[in-house]
Amino acid sequence: MFLGVVALMFAGALAFIPAMRDGNYLMIQLSAYSAIAIMAFGQTLVVLQVGFDLSTGAVQGFTGGVVYLLVGWHWNDGLVIVGALAVSAFIGVVIHGLLITKLKMNFFIVTLATFTILPSLLRVILDGSSKSLTSPALDSLAYGATFGVRNQVVLAVIVFAILWVVLNLTVFGRNVYAVGSNREAARLVGVRVGLVTIACYGISALCAGIAGLMLVGNLGAADPGAGLGNEFLALTAVLLGGTRFSGGQGSLFGTVLGVVFLGLLTNMLLLSGMPQFWIGAVQGATLLIAVAVDKARREA
Repeated sequence: MFLGVVALMFAGALAFIPAMRDGNYLMIQLSAYSAIAIMAFGQTLVVLQVGFDLSTGAVQGFTGGVVYLLVGWHWNDGLVIVGALAVSAFIGVVIHGLLITKLKMNFFIVTLATFTILPSLLRVILDGSSKSLTSPALDSLAYGATFGVRNQVVLAVIVFAILWVVLNLTVFGRNVYAVGSNREAARLVGVRVGLVTIACYGISALCAGIAGLMLVGNLGAADPGAGLGNEFLALTAVLLGGTRFSGGQGSLFGTVLGVVFLGLLTNMLLLSGMPQFWIGAVQGATLLIAVAVDKARREA
């Protein structure tokens, strides 16, 4: 049904909004939402095992600060990318994963804390202002194309394919669904629940780091306010796509539909003349609807 709704929205946009019939415009929009999609893919794993990660937008922005530091230390592009992704993974595995599994802290509190801490650290690193930087590799990622397809879209497809294989064709993927369905039963049959949780938060933070590299390439700078708010778009896409807050049920394909739905909705509202100030309200209402639908499905 959701796929049908998305298809009808797209058909309506093509028919009544001329810009939506422009191939270049559509490619730009796909590229713009690729970072949100990658963050949503990582978030999907966290929600599947029962949890959510409030810090993905903060990690995305903080990645820019790490890139700024590494470029300033004259690291080459390859090392800058590896270093930035390593910091992102560290946040997910050590800070989130270990605090949640070893110290038994609530995932909401842990990720809310990093949601608050990381933007503050980013402002310290950047001295409170946007800092321009040059990285040929990130510029290529942001504006280059492969066989006519923007590199950001290609990267989103690659991340989707890798995580789809992980979730659907590996023991780890089956364990993620098992932990989300019944955590205690999974533990009793030998699933290492803590390691599954740590891995999911690590993957989520790593995906946010990838999205952060894309954002730095787009901006050509590290910005103190970058990424904030994107965590809610990613979570909304996950819930709209059918992944249950209660865990154990959902798919990456559903998340793709959720991202496409949000992209179509936002563009249709903007191109129809709605003031941009209202867009956030509509997106927030969409999140409420997604949570309400999820609750109704659980109680049905």
